[in-house]
Amino acid sequence: MRVLLLDFGMELRGGQRQVYYLARALARSADIEPLAACPGDGKLAALLHDEGLPLLPLPGRSPANPFLYARLDRMLGGRRVDIVHTHDANAATFGAVYKLLHGKVRLIHSRRVSYPLRPGLRSWKYRMADAVVGVSRDIADGMIRAGIPASRVRAVHSGIDPDRYRPRAERSGGPFLFQSIGAFTPQKGYGVLVRAMAELRGRDLPPWRVRVVGDGPLFAPIREEAQSLGVDGLLELPGRRDSVDMLPDGDALVVPSVDGEGSSGAIKEGWVTGVPVICSDLVSNQELVRGEENGLLAVAGDPVSLADAMERCLLDADLRFRLVEAGSRSVLDFTDRRMAERYMSLYRELTRP
Repeated sequence: MRVLLLDFGMELRGGQRQVYYLARALARSADIEPLAACPGDGKLAALLHDEGLPLLPLPGRSPANPFLYARLDRMLGGRRVDIVHTHDANAATFGAVYKLLHGKVRLIHSRRVSYPLRPGLRSWKYRMADAVVGVSRDIADGMIRAGIPASRVRAVHSGIDPDRYRPRAERSGGPFLFQSIGAFTPQKGYGVLVRAMAELRGRDLPPWRVRVVGDGPLFAPIREEAQSLGVDGLLELPGRRDSVDMLPDGDALVVPSVDGEGSSGAIKEGWVTGVPVICSDLVSNQELVRGEENGLLAVAGDPVSLADAMERCLLDADLRFRLVEAGSRSVLDFTDRRMAERYMSLYRELTRP
């Protein structure tokens, strides 16, 4: 069986890393040959090339460009593709057109955001698919509500590679360090986190700081909001860094997302690193975090609720220990291998005679 993985992202964020994990797992399988097509000048292409994985570098990323389809066909060189599996919005459009052009190929779309599916072209490309995979049950249910037949909808949570991460080392001295890691975009809720910091500053607590790791369009506005609230001296903004390097230095991980969260990679990274997790109570987060067991939940968008959870974590060492122990068990259900096994099972189901 030959599977074509399509992703048109330029950066190496969570979605692109899932494609890499999947390509790597498929390459190790006995009956599935992966081919990954992505922009040749993107970071995913560089990673796939460095790892020696089958790569079809595309000279662009617009599904409206007819030359991309011709270029892909030339690179395939007559090899038949059994399944096209797309991993972002542009790739989903490209994959739907590819199916129209090539007939019998099976088409799978993975959707990573929980925003409602809009009508028109955005909906059409999902209706073309033989299977639509939400990376959380919440996303999958949203696809069904949008009219995609339930028989064609699956839920497969994203996975992480535990071997990439090193465990947190006990820190001696210094303020308690809360960390958040992710892109500075509206759905990540960093404005809520900064306002929670202002709430915490007025409480009688041991010394603490917050570090938010990442970049994006809201980097400067978040920094300015911290200044206006008088908490900029408690906030570190180091820019984009690899979470593998940053997480072990923190005492707790805060995931304050307010919207659009798929299957949070940050939560799983906190678990595997051995730091307690505090997150918002979005439906998709609650598929991972059981409040008071393997993480603390705060009301999404509520800085006071988030500050309360952060205070509890800061003050209660026994609570932190329990959260870390439970998290280390929970992450075993969300590894890259488990994710790949579920996708391979779907591939075999769709190609069964």
